[in-house]
Amino acid sequence: MNLHLRIFLILLIILGMYLIIKTISKKNLSMKYGMYWSIIFLFFLILIIFPNIIEYIAKLCGFKEAPNMLFLIAIFIIFYIIFRLYITISKLQEINKCLVQELSIFKKEQKK
Repeated sequence: MNLHLRIFLILLIILGMYLIIKTISKKNLSMKYGMYWSIIFLFFLILIIFPNIIEYIAKLCGFKEAPNMLFLIAIFIIFYIIFRLYITISKLQEINKCLVQELSIFKKEQKK
């Protein structure tokens, strides 16, 4: 990997980490999801600093090219994040339904 590309990617990761910290401090992102993104960024930072790790693991797993393995890992990470978000949405929908029911009961009692 070209030195200029590695420096550019490291700067992008530092920028991404800064944005994560900034959105967590503004309470726009929960600490839990901020940690997910931080771990992903740190993983990619390690892979950028030590690119031979990617090639070694790819050959060990039977991939012909290291980028193919990275794309597969990225797809699984994205699926995991989407799955976790669906779980959160389902929980919030259930909470919302209960709150609407409680509010309806409260309003009905107030009218009596």
